[in-house]
Amino acid sequence: MAKFYWLAHERQVANGRMRWHAEEADEAFWADYWESKVNAAYYRQAEALDLAADELGGPLLAEMPRDGRHLEAGCGAGYWVAALRRAGLAVEGIEYSRELVALVNRVYPGLPVGYGDALAIDCPDNTYASYLSFGVVEHREAGPQPFLAEALRVLRPGGKLIITVPHLGRLRRLRGQLGRYGAAPTKPFFQYGFGAAEFTALVRAAGFVVDYSRPLYIHRLLLEEVGPYRWLYDRRGGPRWRDRVRRLGGGRDGHMLLIVAEKPAA
Repeated sequence: MAKFYWLAHERQVANGRMRWHAEEADEAFWADYWESKVNAAYYRQAEALDLAADELGGPLLAEMPRDGRHLEAGCGAGYWVAALRRAGLAVEGIEYSRELVALVNRVYPGLPVGYGDALAIDCPDNTYASYLSFGVVEHREAGPQPFLAEALRVLRPGGKLIITVPHLGRLRRLRGQLGRYGAAPTKPFFQYGFGAAEFTALVRAAGFVVDYSRPLYIHRLLLEEVGPYRWLYDRRGGPRWRDRVRRLGGGRDGHMLLIVAEKPAA
């Protein structure tokens, strides 16, 4: 079960949010997390991705304007930067772990990934046609609002916000009500999980017009939350299994929540 390392995270549902407690999500953590994953094969896989068929790639292709520059803020190793540039979109990424940026630049020097702080992006107002953020803003214990405010600033009028955060959906709410999570974590705060209503309200309060929200990655949700499912998958699972589960249950619940919103044109 070593591959399911996140099972060691302490979890609780409190005050309408889910909390994960584990390692502190600092620069050193992310550099260590990515070190063994970043190689030439990683980027070949990204560039070979069938975006239209991918659960997140499909909405990205549908929502990102074809013109203008696009930013992924907190891009990690730059997987989506590589995949979307291959599709002809002018995407660049910023990442606040200097060690990780140096690693990416060394392994794939042509990829436009540089050091940057998503809370203080080094660009003028109204620069980007879309702002992408996948699994980033939930790591700020004081809340995601400053990330959203900065996203609004750097987007051009009519620009798209496409963001994902961990999801507190039906299954996790039920498990919380049944007392399946611990009540007093002993490890540092790692991230929040948000219900769709709360996170949509936060995005609106930041000044965006929300187009829609959608749960993603039900397979990952079941791996994390349902022991018998994890046991079966560990012994019999594979890509076809994941695809079948997505077809049957996709859109009803998921590990992540996708929000697509727009900066008002005026």
